[in-house]
Amino acid sequence: MNKSIITALVLAVLAVGWILTGQLAPNDANGDDEAQPVEEAAAPMKVRVADLEAMPRTETVDVTGRTEASRKVNLRSETEGQVVEIYARRGEKVSEGDPIAKLRLDDRPANLAEARATLRQREIEFRASAQLNQRGFRSETEKAAAQARLDAARAVVEQMEIDIDRTTFKAPFDGTIGAEHAEKGDYVRVGDIAAMVVDLDPMLVVGNVSERQVGKITEGMPGTVRLIDGSTHEGIVRFVASVAEPATRTYRVELEVPNTDQAIRDGLTAEIAIPVESAMAHFVTPSTLTLNDDGIVGVRTVSEDDTVVFRPVEIIADEPGGVWLGGLPERIRLITVGQEFVIDGERVTPIAGKARIAGGGDT
Repeated sequence: MNKSIITALVLAVLAVGWILTGQLAPNDANGDDEAQPVEEAAAPMKVRVADLEAMPRTETVDVTGRTEASRKVNLRSETEGQVVEIYARRGEKVSEGDPIAKLRLDDRPANLAEARATLRQREIEFRASAQLNQRGFRSETEKAAAQARLDAARAVVEQMEIDIDRTTFKAPFDGTIGAEHAEKGDYVRVGDIAAMVVDLDPMLVVGNVSERQVGKITEGMPGTVRLIDGSTHEGIVRFVASVAEPATRTYRVELEVPNTDQAIRDGLTAEIAIPVESAMAHFVTPSTLTLNDDGIVGVRTVSEDDTVVFRPVEIIADEPGGVWLGGLPERIRLITVGQEFVIDGERVTPIAGKARIAGGGDT
């Protein structure tokens, strides 16, 4: 037989024998010893954690409002006449009682003089009637008639004096002339508006709150106002409506803000913030929130023995930098990375870091 064929057959037999030896004798020299474990027990999963402590948080009622003069009065004419003088122009400050405009008196002084003369006559007549009545020459009826004529004359004089006084428009309080409706030479009648007086100190900041929020606000509470120009001012709640506006079902709230320099103008857009209650809460990034098997929102924390504990939370407020959570212990070890890959009661290996808040990253 060819030598090369014999060599190939020998090699094939040796190979088959070697394979059969491995299959039939899996154990080596240890013979009866038990087989060794294929792999060791898995190590606890590593998670990133942050030690957090509750912080005081004040809940505020935030509402968009507007500035409004605390008082705004239209001075209307109570008599007729032509405007002959304008004492205060639009934008000028006035004090209570200052003249703003004046009407022409026409024949009022003459009528008043006539009424006063008649009054003097009635006074003389009444004194004479009283003396005659005392002596028995006049009856009580005649004395009463003289008294009536005297009272009527006094009333006419008073009416004339009031009418003359009404020809001068006076400021009802300290304020500013907001608008002029009458000019020199205009003829005004009863009810016509001569000018508008506004009181800008204090200034009101008015907003409307929902029915859920109104119960938290009471008169006397402090508040903060941020105007459209960025300036902030402190004030006090002076009015909370008890009746809702029919169209919006919201309640009017007025904040009184000092405005001694009158830098705050009427009609500006304002953001009102009224602190209503304070509580301890945790501020975390929203990514740390998770759900348990029952669909309850919460966070996963690590206990002192390095086991995972799911804690339900109450989301108090949502801010651009994170969320405020209530219902947690004062101090927690929060899982910030890996919370979705562990379960309640699982042992983990915590790695210290910090919560990603306001754009920051874990460290």
